[in-house]
Amino acid sequence: MLSFPYRYFLVSLTVFHIQRMDPLAIYAITAGGIFAVLFLVRAVSLLASCRHLFSLVVSQHLTLFFVIRRHRFLGPWTGADMLLHLSYAAINVFLVSFRITSLTGAGRRAGELALVNLVFPLSTIHLAYLADLLGIKWNSCRKIHRATSWMAVALLSFHIVTVVHGQGFTFPLREQQNLCAMIAAASLGALALHSIPWCRHWSYEIFLRGHQILAGLFAYGAWQHLPSQSTSSKIYLLIALGTFVLTLVLELITLLYYNGLFAGRGTPRAIVSFSASESKEGPVANAVHIRVLLPRPVKVEAGQYINLWMPSVSLCSWMQTHPLMVTSWSKGKQDTVELLVKPRSGFTADLLRYAPAAAGSSVSFLALFTGPHGVSEEASDYENILVLASGPGIAAAIPCLKKMIHSYNTCTSQVRRLHLVWQVESVDQMTPALSLINNLLKDDIMDDGYILHISIYVSDGIEQNGLPFGRHKRVYIYQEVPDYQSIISVEASGDQVERLPNIWDEQGRTLIRIDRPG
Repeated sequence: MLSFPYRYFLVSLTVFHIQRMDPLAIYAITAGGIFAVLFLVRAVSLLASCRHLFSLVVSQHLTLFFVIRRHRFLGPWTGADMLLHLSYAAINVFLVSFRITSLTGAGRRAGELALVNLVFPLSTIHLAYLADLLGIKWNSCRKIHRATSWMAVALLSFHIVTVVHGQGFTFPLREQQNLCAMIAAASLGALALHSIPWCRHWSYEIFLRGHQILAGLFAYGAWQHLPSQSTSSKIYLLIALGTFVLTLVLELITLLYYNGLFAGRGTPRAIVSFSASESKEGPVANAVHIRVLLPRPVKVEAGQYINLWMPSVSLCSWMQTHPLMVTSWSKGKQDTVELLVKPRSGFTADLLRYAPAAAGSSVSFLALFTGPHGVSEEASDYENILVLASGPGIAAAIPCLKKMIHSYNTCTSQVRRLHLVWQVESVDQMTPALSLINNLLKDDIMDDGYILHISIYVSDGIEQNGLPFGRHKRVYIYQEVPDYQSIISVEASGDQVERLPNIWDEQGRTLIRIDRPG
C-alpha cells in the first residue's frame, strides 16, 4: 500500500495533467458527449415507437399463450408464467449448489436461502396493502406470495432431509433447538395443506386467520431454532419481521386517518338498501346497495375496491372484512362511496335478513374500511374500448365507463367508441344496475356524440330478440349467448367507429376489458 507522500504525488500529477489538457481534447470530449446524448435520446424514442409491436409479440407468444388452461386445482398458466417460474426455480437451484462440495453444505445453504425467499411472504398481514405500496395488482402480488412460499417449502424440506440424514436419522426432541425446528416444520406443513383451494372456498375468514396464526408460529419456531452464531440467517428473519411491523403500523395509521377515528369526525356509516324482484312467494331481494358515508373525503380511482368491516351485521361479522368494488366515481375526492353487492353466502347472505325490515327504506350500520385498493388501468390512449361483463361484474365496469365518458367530454382522451357487452342469466339480474346504466347514458351527451353503446344478453325472460331501448337506440337486449369471438373481431376491425367522410383517418388501438365476478 502506498504511503502518504506517494499518494499525494499521484494526485498532484493527475491534477497537473488535467490542468495541461489540450483545448482540442476538451472540445472533442464535449462534442462527443453531446453526440452520444443525442444518439441515446433518438434510440430511446425509436424503442418507444416500437413498444406496441414488442408488446404485441410478447402478448401473442407469452402472456396470452396458455400452457395449462384453468383447472379446479391448477392453472391457468401462460407461457410468461411458466418462463418466470422456471427461471425462478433455476436460480434457486443454482444458488443452492454453487461452490458446494457436500450434501450437508447444500442443505445448510437451502435453509438459509429459504429464509431469504420468506422475506416477501412474511412482510405484511394483508396482501392488498402490500400490493398498493408496491404499485402492482393484487393478483400479481398473490402470485409472488405463492411462488416464494412454495419455493421456501421446497428448500426447507430439502434442508430438513439433509440435516436428518447427516445426523444418522436421529432427531431428539429433548433439545430445545430441535423442538423449535419441529414446530416450524409442522407450521409450514400445515400452511402448505391449508393453502389448498378447498380450504379457502369452505370458509375464507377461517382460512385467513389460520394462515396468519400458522405463519406466526413458523416465525417463532424458526427464530428459536437458529443457532446464536447464525448471524446472517437471523438478519434475514429480522428484515422480514421488521418489514411486517412497518407495513402493519403504516396500515394502522392509514386506517385511523381515513376512518376519522380520534379526530372528532365520527366513524363511517353504511346505509344499506335492497333491490327486490317479484316471485310466487312474494318480493325477493336480489341485490344489496351500500352507501358508505365517509368522515374524510377519499380519492377513489375507477376499478378500485375497499375492504368493508360491519361488525353488527351478524354474530361472526366482527371478525370478517369483505372486498367490495366501488361503483361510484368522481374526478375529485368522494365523501360517499357506493357499492353494489350480489348476495351469495356468509356476510352478504346475512345482510338479506334485514331486507324485510328495510322494505322501501334502508338500514344503517357502523362500518370501518381500508383502501381504496387496486390499480386503475389507464385507457385514454385507446380509440375503441370493448368492455365485457358478466353478472355482478358490471359493478367493476360502471366506474371505468363513467371515467372514460368524462374523459371524452373533457377532451382528455382519444376514445371515440365504448361498447359494453353484459351477459346476465335473467331480467331480474338487470334491475339492480339499471339506474347506474341510465346515469351512464345521461352523461354521454357531449355534442350528441353518443359514444356509449350497450348490448345486454339475457339467457331467459324476454320475448323479442334484438330489442332496442332508448330514444337513440343505444341499448339493445338479446335473448341468446353472446358470440364473443365475433364481437371482438368486429370491434377490433375499427369499422364501428364513426369517421368523417372523404378524410383519411388512421385507425387507433382497441382495448378489450373483461370484468367478471370474483
